[in-house]
Amino acid sequence: MVDIATGATAYSAILEALLARSSGGEGADIRVSMFDVMADWLTVPLLHQEAGNAPRRIGLAHPSIAPYGVFTTKDGKEILISIQSDREWTKFCVEFLRKPDAATDARFSTNVARVGNRAETDSLVAASFAKLDEGAAQDLLIRADVAFASVNDMAALSTHSHLRRITVETPAGAVSYPAPAPIVTGYPRTYGPVPGLGAHRPLGIKDQGTQQDVRS
Repeated sequence: MVDIATGATAYSAILEALLARSSGGEGADIRVSMFDVMADWLTVPLLHQEAGNAPRRIGLAHPSIAPYGVFTTKDGKEILISIQSDREWTKFCVEFLRKPDAATDARFSTNVARVGNRAETDSLVAASFAKLDEGAAQDLLIRADVAFASVNDMAALSTHSHLRRITVETPAGAVSYPAPAPIVTGYPRTYGPVPGLGAHRPLGIKDQGTQQDVRS
């Protein structure tokens, strides 16, 4: 994650520099470190730490939102949900929990209260998930307008209905893998083959190992 995040940060900095050059005519000397990128990503928990509210490790849960985390259905499927507002919580109580009184219960009526009573909140939600299979749970979550996602493994990703793929030729044969994320409407992308070792070497350059002309 650190490698990819740093690469993406460098990429955005390069684009910013190109835009600046197009208007001002000057280039840029860009420096990006992995540490700085991760420190930037950790701004919010760092501010909590320095305000005297040190964050603790809570897995996929959220330190300042509840309920927010993974819950298991009757058939053993894991679903991550996120209740972002008290309005969402009220609808969730009616449509999913089937407990409208929980929306006005002082322990759960506000996000601050739910975070303060996280164990009780999660227990209440978990009990409802445990009574439903995956399909029924997803149907109710959609009805309640709750943000949710299945927790998938690599096998599930491989067969996921939304996975877009491209196939690229390589010296070892064709390889199918996830398509790059950006989709530019009206400009379909094309992908050439992965070059073999030395395929782009200029004509007439001698290979130092064999002292023979290398032609490609």
